[in-house]
Amino acid sequence: MPVEFKVRAAKVRDAEAIAALSGELGYPAELKTIRARLRRILARDDQRVVVAERPDGGICGWLQAHHSDALESGSRVEIVGLIVSDGMRRRGVGRGLVAQAETWAAEISAEAVVARSNAKRIESHAFYPSLGYLPSKTQVVYRKRAAI
Repeated sequence: MPVEFKVRAAKVRDAEAIAALSGELGYPAELKTIRARLRRILARDDQRVVVAERPDGGICGWLQAHHSDALESGSRVEIVGLIVSDGMRRRGVGRGLVAQAETWAAEISAEAVVARSNAKRIESHAFYPSLGYLPSKTQVVYRKRAAI
């Protein structure tokens, strides 16, 4: 039986569901933190956040993408977050969310859509190639806390 869901632009009221899904994948954050981040992101033209909503109004996935221009590689839309609830995986939800990022990329004439995946997320290493994405490099990500 096909799973029904619709993909729509995220709203601040979706913060609780987004926080719960983030925690499910190992990125816990307080609701007030997610709500504040979501408000900032939704106010920007170079960012998109979409959610997959079931007919009962529950959120079963979300995607965040941002647009940037890099001197060496040009204009791109990068998928910076994609989470689908455990019970809804392999049902087309992720594909539907990614399609929204691809549509946005086409609308703004971006040269590419890029997705990064943590090495431990084995399922995503099959997911993105199934959508036509090709691996382009392996990298190490360095992080330093900004002096605030």
